[in-house]
Amino acid sequence: MSFRDMTADDIGAGLRLCRASGWNQIEADWRRLLAPPSVFRVAEAGDRVIGCAGAVVYGRDLAWVCMVLVDPVERGRGLGTVLVEQVLERLRSVAVVGLDATPSGRPVYARLGFAEAYGLARLELPAGTPGHDVADPSAQPLSRGDLVPVLAWDREVFGADRSGLLRDAMATAPQYAWLAGRESVDGYCLGRRGHGADQIGPIVARSEAAARALLAACLRGGGGRRVFVDAPDDGEWRADLAALGFREQRPFTRMYLRGAAPGRRDLRAIFGPEFG
Repeated sequence: MSFRDMTADDIGAGLRLCRASGWNQIEADWRRLLAPPSVFRVAEAGDRVIGCAGAVVYGRDLAWVCMVLVDPVERGRGLGTVLVEQVLERLRSVAVVGLDATPSGRPVYARLGFAEAYGLARLELPAGTPGHDVADPSAQPLSRGDLVPVLAWDREVFGADRSGLLRDAMATAPQYAWLAGRESVDGYCLGRRGHGADQIGPIVARSEAAARALLAACLRGGGGRRVFVDAPDDGEWRADLAALGFREQRPFTRMYLRGAAPGRRDLRAIFGPEFG
């Protein structure tokens, strides 16, 4: 077995590992993930990639560990942990490292020094669920002119500058790019396409009403596709999602290594476990 840096030539192998685990990423996601200065490692047996792990690096402020994938026949041997350790070794200059852990991964990351911040859950809206056709005037399409306050707010909520990623999401999935409020920005959301479902998030809103208006606008524009929303623990917001037809698929735990997590006030949905 050997280890090396992951490159764009390995995207096909990454997609194969995603499909083997039932994950939702597509080629465009992998291209975003691998963009410098991100750090990704692969394990090979002969000329076959059998595992990968990486981190999206948001400058010196934050790195996001993600895409820890091992071929099903190679699991149970600690390969994923070895790959994560190699990634962390390359992130020593980054102030804070975060990730979203599955229940099985949480104790592994705890042993590596990660501390729990708060719980999340992937909520799924099945394909063909009726959209919500009542327009809410508080939700308007997000425009380039709206981006200055939105990106400043996102940096505060997320803890790092990911403006390039959000601009890309706005350009490639405009049906999920919405703003609540104009004179005073009350909320924003974005989204992206996936292999088996579309991902809506981040959703950031000052009130439940603004969050509902943003999500309803996304559902009207989504064409009835299956949808994922990865939402923090919040009883009222979870009840709103359940009323729209969302059901919980699986839990995550947001964890951080070094430094404190940014405040989660106003955060209604993350961009996804791979991007934070």
